[in-house]
Amino acid sequence: MSPTSFISGHPIYAGIRVTASHTPATALKLSTRTLLDDHTALQDHLDSIQRTISTDPPATIASAKELVETTYKLILEKRGIVYGNKDDLGDLYKKVATELSLNRESVPDSTKGSEAAKKTLGALNTTVFGLAELRNTLGRGHGRTTPSPALERHARLAFNAAVALTEFLFDTWQDREKPG
Repeated sequence: MSPTSFISGHPIYAGIRVTASHTPATALKLSTRTLLDDHTALQDHLDSIQRTISTDPPATIASAKELVETTYKLILEKRGIVYGNKDDLGDLYKKVATELSLNRESVPDSTKGSEAAKKTLGALNTTVFGLAELRNTLGRGHGRTTPSPALERHARLAFNAAVALTEFLFDTWQDREKPG
């Protein structure tokens, strides 16, 4: 059950189709992310996705892209790396990839494994760039004059891609902070 609308400030619940191993409510397990002092911004994006994934695909697509962007910025800020207001998703990703050493040596004792992991992560990041384009094309931003043609499947694609990438980044960040 998930809140699908509100009446007089009270949620109206309806069943939702679960098509992945996680839902917005359980994604990322933020309370277990010990490197995050405050995960409110991330939780706000997940809450928005929870409310809109079935009812407002353009809003979900926007929140999924913003979830990734917020993740990049949190990691950079916690590691003392400066980014600019004009840094786009690609600029932020490059800084995070450098900071977390997402390179060909990222799988210990396996150059081929590291290369495969790097390719997979690159594909996920390409998907996130696609999300940014999807948000610009199907979202409500930029003064749309017609309704968005985005469908629930587009919202789920955006959400699942964002969670896969952010989960990997959080796990890598946690691993890089371990002593020794």
